[in-house]
Amino acid sequence: MSAAHILLFALLAQAAPPAPAAQDKAKAQALLSEGTTLYDKGDYLGALEKFNTAYAAFPSAKIWFNIGQTNRDLGRPVDALDALQKFLDGAPDASPEDRADAQSSVAELQKRLGQLTIVCDMAGAIIRIDGKALGPAPLAKPVWSAPGMHQVTATQKGVAPAVEDVEVSAGASTTVVLRIGQPAVSVVPPPVAATAPPVEIVTAPPPAGTSQGWWLGRKWTWVAAGATVVLAGAAAGVGITVNSRYDELNNSCGSMARILRVGCDEDDISSLRTRRNVANALWGLAGAAAVTTGVLFFVEGRPVAAGPVVAGQTIGFLARVGF
Repeated sequence: MSAAHILLFALLAQAAPPAPAAQDKAKAQALLSEGTTLYDKGDYLGALEKFNTAYAAFPSAKIWFNIGQTNRDLGRPVDALDALQKFLDGAPDASPEDRADAQSSVAELQKRLGQLTIVCDMAGAIIRIDGKALGPAPLAKPVWSAPGMHQVTATQKGVAPAVEDVEVSAGASTTVVLRIGQPAVSVVPPPVAATAPPVEIVTAPPPAGTSQGWWLGRKWTWVAAGATVVLAGAAAGVGITVNSRYDELNNSCGSMARILRVGCDEDDISSLRTRRNVANALWGLAGAAAVTTGVLFFVEGRPVAAGPVVAGQTIGFLARVGF
């Protein structure tokens, strides 16, 4: 839209008795001029603000042309269509060029939008789309909406609102029926029958004689831990004797004794190997005991399941790991 299409002097041709004050008309003309300058610079938001303020100062239907074209360039098709339609309906004496431009824009916008026919069974209920109020029911005509999912509501004081989600498609017309509910009341749950006592969820208490605390009530955990310490100590002790005996044989038989067995008794070498194997076995058992200790620490004495207790009777089962 070029600057020539902005209605700078629309007010001069607008006849609306009784005539408003001259200063209001002058103020609106100044605002239209400022808005046109901003529009030509690409500041559409600033221009729209000026045009809206001009209309508030002097409500001429011809100003809707400026507002509609600016909303179109801002990517607000619904607002643009509404404003341009108000221009066409309210300014039949506008120039043929401007009316043709508006009609072309309206046709283009309608192809990109969908139409909603909203029917409500309660007159006077406020109709909204996505929270934006459209007015009281019944609406005089269908409304335009951008494609996509939208929420349509009808609200009336003292009754439950009607809410419908509807998908709008470009170029399609959809009818939405809103049915207002009965007067809103507090929802009270039905009383519990006398034969159905309340359900209480409990967990199993610790076994009798078991003290609380992570370090107590873990007999087998501590047994496994003690075994780990004993086995590791034994393995370390045997390993030390193996190293000591190896050093003795190495000194007495020579550094090549392991290969040639020169000067070393076969029984001494066999005994050394046996000690080595014992040390390795003890280290393996110590590792297994350590793993067992870790597992027992996390499971021994802890509840693994709980069932609801109704009127003193257990439903399901209660279980605790114990050894």
